[in-house]
Amino acid sequence: MKNENKSFTLIETLVAVAILSAAVAGPLVLSIKNIGSASVSQDQLAAFYLGQEVMEYVRNVRDTNLINASGDWLDGLSACKGEGSVGCYIDVENNTVVDCGASNCPKLKFDGQNYNYQNISEENNETVFTRTVKIIQPMVDEAQIDVKVEWTGKYGSKIMTLQDNIFNWR
Repeated sequence: MKNENKSFTLIETLVAVAILSAAVAGPLVLSIKNIGSASVSQDQLAAFYLGQEVMEYVRNVRDTNLINASGDWLDGLSACKGEGSVGCYIDVENNTVVDCGASNCPKLKFDGQNYNYQNISEENNETVFTRTVKIIQPMVDEAQIDVKVEWTGKYGSKIMTLQDNIFNWR
């Protein structure tokens, strides 16, 4: 009777481990990339909503001025039209519009529910987002709103720019 040795050799074992490692590493790398992409997408979505929020605020100011027939149709937004200024920052929650001057606008703060510019007593409430609004009025009854949201995310600095034209509809 023949005694057959059916054990694995060292080379067969190394090949099996290499194949198993490749089978596990592929999906692992893909899941790590997906988590990074989700983080970037979350920042982009927040930046878009922060830009859209001030667009709606400017439209609301315009409509309120036109409905009340009080002064200029862009009253209350003159800080955003300053020549030589980088623009303004608008705190929608506290209804304030402040000229940034020649320097950058401050970073937004997050109180757990809303983004704003108020000093909050909690530490580390400053976010990565900076929002700048600039209004250019090329004609009497038209204004161009430029909103720039900047942030530093997982893969470096990012900028999202939103632009819209509004009109004096009266």
